[in-house]
Amino acid sequence: MNIDEIFDYTSFTIDREPHIILDPTVCAGCVQRGCVNSCPARCYSYNETEGSVTFVYDGCLECGTCYIVCDRNAFTRWGYPRGGFGVAFRMT
Repeated sequence: MNIDEIFDYTSFTIDREPHIILDPTVCAGCVQRGCVNSCPARCYSYNETEGSVTFVYDGCLECGTCYIVCDRNAFTRWGYPRGGFGVAFRMT
């Protein structure tokens, strides 16, 4: 199974409160953009015109890759969604 196929086996219960929040001032100075390049769900995107990184949490796989690769500590909040919310994997 490749990462693109995993979305066929997942469902999301989306909370109105994001479980990950970025500090845009920290992200603005980042040239590595590890989160954009490594997120398997492609939740992060970089806007060349504005020089900003945005995060869309409703498709997050909660793997923690972004937290590990960020060398700037750009998260004002990083955690898992509240109970009952987030991703649910179904492998059958």
